Amino acid sequence: MKICRAALIGIGGFGVEHVKMVQKLAGEGRLQVVAFTEPNVDAHQESYGKLAALGAIHYTDYVQMLTLHPDIDFVAIATPIATHKPMCIQAMRMGFHVLVEKPPAITIQDLDEMIAVQRETGRLCQVNFQNTSGQAFRTLLERLGSGALGQVEHVVGVGMWKRSRAYYDRTRWAGKLVSDGQYVLDGTFNNPFAHLLHNCLLAAGVEGAPGLHPQSVQAELYHVNDIEGDDVSCIRAVMANGADVHFYAMLCSEGGGEPFITVNGTQGKAYWDYENKLTIDTPEGEEELAFGPVDLIRNMYVNLMEAIESPEKPLFSPLEACRSFVLVSNGTYESARAVHTIPRQFVTERQAGESTVRLLPGLSEKMRDVAARRKLYSEYSFPWARSTHPFPMAGYSRFELPADMRKS
Repeated sequence: MKICRAALIGIGGFGVEHVKMVQKLAGEGRLQVVAFTEPNVDAHQESYGKLAALGAIHYTDYVQMLTLHPDIDFVAIATPIATHKPMCIQAMRMGFHVLVEKPPAITIQDLDEMIAVQRETGRLCQVNFQNTSGQAFRTLLERLGSGALGQVEHVVGVGMWKRSRAYYDRTRWAGKLVSDGQYVLDGTFNNPFAHLLHNCLLAAGVEGAPGLHPQSVQAELYHVNDIEGDDVSCIRAVMANGADVHFYAMLCSEGGGEPFITVNGTQGKAYWDYENKLTIDTPEGEEELAFGPVDLIRNMYVNLMEAIESPEKPLFSPLEACRSFVLVSNGTYESARAVHTIPRQFVTERQAGESTVRLLPGLSEKMRDVAARRKLYSEYSFPWARSTHPFPMAGYSRFELPADMRKS
């Protein structure tokens, strides 16, 4: 395998994980880190030091960096969500392959513009949906593709985590729908549980398949924290291939374990979770597969580097395979129309280190049952829930945030 030459844009936030990964791959002799861009190095001295020790040159302007290093093979982009589109397009047009953090874009019109540039330039663009790369999930996709469960009918994803006030205070765009005049749409399914929703759509057999996008999306959005976006959500997407995707997420859970997906088909069912566990249950019997710990980000880097060297190698998460994800995301806001505040009488607030955390005990207790019944929260008759209507997605090509949500 050739030694790829790489550059980083952004070394703070989740960029820290990219710094660790390129450092590891450089230590293995598989990667050379040529340069990196970070306008605020004073806030990220540890990452700066690691990259400088590898001989990487620091820049404050990424276009200048790419201009001065035309021999770079690919650039990894780990910057705020709203910057993904312009940076990706610029890098591809300058001739570079790209690894970009999720989500690749906020709106379907932005994603379609990125896809058009990717096709025009012929550059590879891997979206860092790293949970697509674990052996358990790859095995699930293989089994589904071979018809092991028959025709997929229902896919259900459940994510139950908690996030403290400090999580929303960590950056100016956290929990925002709009920041500095740009869409951010930071919430459960566009950020922490984006991997879960994306994998649900992959399991439903629609991501990357032409014409198999959502026919309709019905969703409910809520928050217990003082934010614009959601920290509680549920989504029902009816897909063009006949499968239904049901997604449930909360960032105010008292417990819940690892996020998981269940798949029900005409000839069996499957269970997969973030611990790289997979269970396949068919009339022939139940098969439990546990693949153990896996370095997901490493998988994404190595997969991209292999595809650069061997064009026939498929990417785990190519840009064009994310279209249903963005459509479902956009359709969620179109259906919900508002992010509703859950009254404080249903919320518990506790100390969490030097911060505080708000929890929703009633939903924490009932979430798995809600998901098993494939109901929206309003259909389960939670007293704080508000009903919505399905939003038709046929021919949908442009997103505008509903007027009631435009607060900044």
